[in-house]
Amino acid sequence: MIDNVRATRSHQAEFIVTEGYDMRHRSSLETGGKAEYYAEPRDTEEARSVLELAYRRSLPLTIIGGGTHILVSDEGVEGIVLSTRCMKGISIKGDMLVASPGEMLDNIINIAIEHRLSGLEEIAGIPGTIAGAIAVNANANGRAISDLFLYSDVLTPDGHMHRYPHYLDAFREQSSVIGRTGIVTSVALSLIPSIRTAEARMRKEAFVESMFIPPCRRFSGEIFRNPEGMKAEELLRKAGVPGPTGLRAEFSEYQPNSIFTYQGCTSDEIYTAMLMAERKVERKLGVKLERSLTLIGSFRDLTL
Repeated sequence: MIDNVRATRSHQAEFIVTEGYDMRHRSSLETGGKAEYYAEPRDTEEARSVLELAYRRSLPLTIIGGGTHILVSDEGVEGIVLSTRCMKGISIKGDMLVASPGEMLDNIINIAIEHRLSGLEEIAGIPGTIAGAIAVNANANGRAISDLFLYSDVLTPDGHMHRYPHYLDAFREQSSVIGRTGIVTSVALSLIPSIRTAEARMRKEAFVESMFIPPCRRFSGEIFRNPEGMKAEELLRKAGVPGPTGLRAEFSEYQPNSIFTYQGCTSDEIYTAMLMAERKVERKLGVKLERSLTLIGSFRDLTL
């Protein structure tokens, strides 16, 4: 048992670490088992309390955001899972926007436009939080989040804060090193002043519509990174991956690098579909794909 963790400021309500939390509630794929312990800190001090708790109890620590790009093992997760989804807040100083990690990308874009700041519209429609966008260097329509990145503050497991400035070589095409060693607590973006707010909003809505996801099935986001000089979705299509798999998970014919799931699907089925796709591409095209989707917990490789 773990005792409740109380917030450091007396005017706040009690901050709880939950035991045996069902991770299906925190994964956009709605699959997976239970976390041994689960916490949703609301600010940096509460996040630091969770780090201290993990250290005192020698518990493994897993950090997630809003749950839009993770696959949680059906067997569950040992130790503490910390989600930054409740760490909210946005401030604007001139052309600089600073957001807490749990802020949804869509909300940030809307607030930026309201304050006559543009530059983010091209990546509208990508689900998830700003911390998640930084982790995968979210990009679409010729714009990457790294194009606008100014700095990020990261709380490391030793309780210290570190700042990653824009000039560090932190980003790749579909990944970054920011947050790998701790908890992202804020992200600062340098945006473009513009009085054409109506035009920016129309552009944003057009990009959202172009990324429309059918509501009848759940959506994974991109499964594989793009190999150098190639597109993962083109490789998957050439290898004949999209379509029925005999599982309740299948690669989309509309967006070949994404998995749709049907009611009752398990994480093992999604993982199996991923393995089938990887091996098919390697066998037919000689290319080994690298996963972008983050695996949480233990998965067993299968003989297919």
